[in-house]
Amino acid sequence: MVMAQGFTRKQVKSILDDVDGSDLIDKKTKKLLHLAEKTTRYAYKVTEEDIKTLKTDGCSEEEIFEAVAVTSLFNYMDRMADALGAPVEGFQEMMAQMAGE
Repeated sequence: MVMAQGFTRKQVKSILDDVDGSDLIDKKTKKLLHLAEKTTRYAYKVTEEDIKTLKTDGCSEEEIFEAVAVTSLFNYMDRMADALGAPVEGFQEMMAQMAGE
């Protein structure tokens, strides 16, 4: 999806390798990516304080909702594919290319 926004695979990998150190994305995007990670790994630990902090940092309710919704949807689709053994067309090749294999 981000490559549709003009990012290369190399740029995407560099962002994922060091979100906070990346000059390719703004502060708000970094905050939303951290929310996405926390939602993925520890959704039960996302607090009202996290949301308030995001708002204080300039994120709108719509941006926060969209970040959680997209993250949740991708996590759902990933788990469905894993549980059903469904191949994700082209995914392995994309990940291998991003890893430089």
